[in-house]
Amino acid sequence: MEKPFHIRDLLDTLHFLSIDEEKAETAGHAEVDEANRRLVESRAGDDDRKRLERWLAARRQADEMKNKHPGDLFGTASALLSVLLVCFAVTAGYGGVFSFLAYTGTEPVNVLVFFVLFILIQGILAAGSALPLAFRIKAPESLSPFGVMVGHLLSRAMEKGLKRLPAERRSETLGLWRRLRGNSRAFGRTLFFLLFSRVQLFATVFAAGALTAFCTRILFFDTAFGWQTTLGESAAPQVVHRLAEGIALPWSWCFPQGVGTPTLEAVAGSRILLKEGIEGLSGAHLTAWWPFLAMGLLVYGLLPRICLLIASRRGLGKAVHRELLAWPQVRLLLDSVSGPSLATRVTEARRAEEAEAELNKRKSVTPRDNGDPGLTPARPTVLVPEELQDMIPELTHHLAAPLMAPEIITVSMEAPAQHPKPHGRLYLVQEAWQAPIRETLDWIVDLRQSCPKHTPLTILLTGEMAEGTLDVPEEGHVNIWRKVVAALALPGLRVEVIKAEDS
Repeated sequence: MEKPFHIRDLLDTLHFLSIDEEKAETAGHAEVDEANRRLVESRAGDDDRKRLERWLAARRQADEMKNKHPGDLFGTASALLSVLLVCFAVTAGYGGVFSFLAYTGTEPVNVLVFFVLFILIQGILAAGSALPLAFRIKAPESLSPFGVMVGHLLSRAMEKGLKRLPAERRSETLGLWRRLRGNSRAFGRTLFFLLFSRVQLFATVFAAGALTAFCTRILFFDTAFGWQTTLGESAAPQVVHRLAEGIALPWSWCFPQGVGTPTLEAVAGSRILLKEGIEGLSGAHLTAWWPFLAMGLLVYGLLPRICLLIASRRGLGKAVHRELLAWPQVRLLLDSVSGPSLATRVTEARRAEEAEAELNKRKSVTPRDNGDPGLTPARPTVLVPEELQDMIPELTHHLAAPLMAPEIITVSMEAPAQHPKPHGRLYLVQEAWQAPIRETLDWIVDLRQSCPKHTPLTILLTGEMAEGTLDVPEEGHVNIWRKVVAALALPGLRVEVIKAEDS
């Protein structure tokens, strides 16, 4: 079975893609795509996971700061946080139960108070922690106020841990963590399970510490248990016994009668009346409660937390794997390493050769696998504004090979932006010399936000039409578009250039 991506892989991918974005602002995406394409040799039958895995391995190998990637540094900070959580949880769980069970020989441990503090509350919190998994809540903000507070505290603790990293990579790794946390729409479940797993780690160690302290007191100390109430002088023992039997249902089948749950006689015999004291109570009755309490700590405290911890770790792996492959920037990367670049000079003499090569490629290569072997990817869609309709024949010739015969749709930028259905990767043609005014940018933002979050949007810049062919856009105009689009900070939005000339 293939291993899913880890949170370290996600952070390293964010790191390398942010480097690519900085390079693209000056050199352009075409040069960056070509560099990535040289790193990863596309193979027929490869799925997205294999392509991304090979690209990430190649980038790590080529990185100058080997063994100091943000993912590794984040793992160090995460391990430090885990150690601190474990230490605090052991101290709280073991110390709390051990001190509560202190018995001086004059007043037994109150069973009802112990049950409420260390068993009932643990069970309620465990059930509350399971609700997000049961109802598939997608973000930490969907938790209770207590869960939001814990998530915020853990997030702050993670930042403090990252600040203790070596100075040369501290700011970079801290920036990636804040970027991951800020992009909750794309990585909502990853962030949720990342914080959720830390909460479960703390709760699991707390429950284990509490159970260990309880067993220590039972093995090495003489401890008596009793219960008190002001109500129900005669009926109280029966009520307490029935409650104990109901609580002990999960484990009563594996114990002889009177062991997993105190008998009615033992319950009545362990009742403490202040006016009488404990001198007349039987020692057997006062010690009959410990198996019940030990099993309560195990069944309602430790076991649910172990299950939730395992579920959180598996959920984190699946969330990282799914959301990383669906992230628009990664979709753009995978498309770029598996296909030809758009920003190439295409002459009339080469078009026939490219068309023939593309036809042979379609006959010999199976469709790219995106997770469903029987699903053929949708055709790319190119949106052309109404005022640029005269360019459609030239665009059709140029884009047929690199985009595998895209569907070209004429749109009005005066009307509200809507993404076409169905569609594959989405492109929008714009003339580079036309400065990106506010109305145009608003329309592009609306179009991007109307698309599914995993669908990237590429703005194709072209020059003016001259004698039936497309002119080469001026570099100054292209740089203006790149800077303005980068300032929008929309995931999956990028700029590419169409360059075509006559032979």
